[in-house]
Formats: sequence, structure tokens, C-alpha cells
Amino acid sequence: MSDLLGPKGPEIGCDACFELLDEYVDLQLEGANADARIPGMGSHLQGCGACREEYEALRELASSEA
Repeated sequence: MSDLLGPKGPEIGCDACFELLDEYVDLQLEGANADARIPGMGSHLQGCGACREEYEALRELASSEA
């Protein structure tokens, strides 16, 4: 039932997500707490298939380059 009310924490939209996605992935790969540094990103990626797909592709690319 609580899922119907949306996320409990900060929210970001798709535009902000795409704008901050590189930084979010870089923070994750550095071992930093990316969710604390960019609040709302994790919950947005859980709920938005298009942004999650972009995140997964970027994460895979960045991981292979590291």
C-alpha cells in the first residue's frame, strides 16, 4: 500500500537523473555512498525503467573501462 504513495525520501525527475547519472556511477565505482551524495537517485532508478536501463548500460560501460 505504501508503494502507491511514492518514495518516502527525496525525489528527482528524469531530467535531473540523466544529468547526474555519470556522477552517480562514478561515485559508486569509487566506493562512495552515491545515494547519500545524490539523494533520490536510487529510488528514481528503482521506479523508472528508462532511467534504470540507461544507468545499467552506463554502469556496465564504466566497469569495463575501469
